[in-house]
Amino acid sequence: MNYKSCGFINHGMEFRPDKEITVCSQVSHIGGGNIVLLKDFNPKAFDIETLIKKKKEIADCVKNGAIYPNCIGCTDLKDWNELRELSKIKLLMIQHWTKCNSNCIYCYTAKNKKYYNSLKPYEISPILKKMLEYNVLDKDGIANFSGGEFTCLKEANKIIDILSKLNYFIIVNSSGVVYSKKLAERLTKGNSCVVISVDAGSEATHKLVKQVKTYKRVWTNIQKYIKKQSKDDLVNVKYIIIPGYNDSEEEIDIFIENCINAGVKSIVLGIDANYFEPNRENISDHIFKLFHSTREKVEKLNIKFTIANRALTMLTIGKYADPFWEKYRYDDGVYADRYFNNL
Repeated sequence: MNYKSCGFINHGMEFRPDKEITVCSQVSHIGGGNIVLLKDFNPKAFDIETLIKKKKEIADCVKNGAIYPNCIGCTDLKDWNELRELSKIKLLMIQHWTKCNSNCIYCYTAKNKKYYNSLKPYEISPILKKMLEYNVLDKDGIANFSGGEFTCLKEANKIIDILSKLNYFIIVNSSGVVYSKKLAERLTKGNSCVVISVDAGSEATHKLVKQVKTYKRVWTNIQKYIKKQSKDDLVNVKYIIIPGYNDSEEEIDIFIENCINAGVKSIVLGIDANYFEPNRENISDHIFKLFHSTREKVEKLNIKFTIANRALTMLTIGKYADPFWEKYRYDDGVYADRYFNNL
């Protein structure tokens, strides 16, 4: 019997805003994701038993040959010959939106700052320590930090130290505004990667999109990180296409030129969530051509090219559906596939 499952169903959990923990962060598919494991919890009295019970419920559904309703259409689902029993957590997504040093126009927080500022902040490190105490946090896992700016957190180095002792591969999605020496050390060791979302070519567009004046600082930090990386694809520079703001060949050409000058060896292309939602299956000719032309330009330069989840969804369903794009999948980090396939 074949099962439709993924590493997150088996071993994953995600810290979300407002004291909520879910299975994963994939919400661009028909099922919509957002499988809640715990909500409104006390970080210092973490209810791991309730979390495990909910994960078992999901696993039991998959064991019966069904796809869990929230997972329908997710591009991370894979065929498994056997469904392994739920054991320890070793896929961590940390997106609790506590702090950020940018105000990107495509971010939901930019449109509703009142809501964002009302969210209850909470620390992650006490929860990780509780998970260690109850022996539910496994070794040799992967942790992905996004949703807010990880380098702004007071406990950032503390979290890295906890996960480093467990030999986790750490992926940090960042604005690049702050340079983290702790992260740079891990890039040198080859056990982390950083994804810096620049989203512009010119300084004017960068200021328009990010709503902060940090263009030169970001490119300086990118160069500093690149000098520290022990492998070419540990520093990834991202460009999220935002129709009406940065969706021109000229702007992307400047971005690519900046990447060349900085020594970038890995580029990730994404799409604005606000454009994605109403156009999931109807990508415009213009946007499609941008993805196609950018891919060609980047590959000719011998730079690694990948596509983020929402954009991949648009290119593999609907108007221009083509499995060709699947090989350019960006799975939350250059090494994440080993976990999605083997857990």
